[in-house]
Amino acid sequence: MKTIEWDSLVLIMYKDMKYLKRINEGQSFHGKGGMLNYSDLIGKTYGIRFGQYEIFEPSLEDIVMYGLKRETQIVFPKDAAFICFKLGLKNGSKVVEIGTGSGVLTFLFSRLVGSTGKVVSFEKEERHFRNAKKNIKTFAEWDNIELYHDDTVDCKEDGFDAAFIDVREPWMHLEKAFNLLKESGLIGMIVPTANQVTDILKEVPGFFGDIEVLELLQRKYKTVAERVRPFDRMVAHTGYLIFGRKLRMDTT
Repeated sequence: MKTIEWDSLVLIMYKDMKYLKRINEGQSFHGKGGMLNYSDLIGKTYGIRFGQYEIFEPSLEDIVMYGLKRETQIVFPKDAAFICFKLGLKNGSKVVEIGTGSGVLTFLFSRLVGSTGKVVSFEKEERHFRNAKKNIKTFAEWDNIELYHDDTVDCKEDGFDAAFIDVREPWMHLEKAFNLLKESGLIGMIVPTANQVTDILKEVPGFFGDIEVLELLQRKYKTVAERVRPFDRMVAHTGYLIFGRKLRMDTT
């Protein structure tokens, strides 16, 4: 049975509030439920109620939402999970990412492709690059990420299983992604506006087939048995997702 030790990550919950914390020696947590000495948690199992708090082992979503420092708008979990699914990522996959941002997808890609896979990511903004590098160093489980501060996407290899683009003008990188992907390799993109989708659709036919455009909406429900109903607010439009497959003209 896994227990909480020094340097462990824990998710602390008080009512609907969540906090991701690392258990450092000599420190404590101060919240609306009172003070929680970290030393009191050592040796205890996850999934317990301790005083006014509930203590859980953090999930992947918890790390993304409450652990990674954001310098850019992150890809929300509802979109991130579907992106990983559509790109067919699995243990051993090799994926290239154009636009690291805060490193959320970089981190998720790394978890999925495992120790035998590889993630190569490019970020042009130095501030974003530094932040993503710090996030990845703090939370990455595998040493399988190559992160570059580079606007030209000067990649020394090809044959990638999948590519993902998250920059302001994705259509400017379609040819580069095409050349980096293996035959029939999968590509994904995310943009916030319909105008960007239009610009992408004007350019993709020369490089990719099986084009798909969609968005995902998420509605949560109140968990009170006597009056189950949707919350008044929902996570609606967070971005348009575009997917396709590398398509080469047969010249034989």
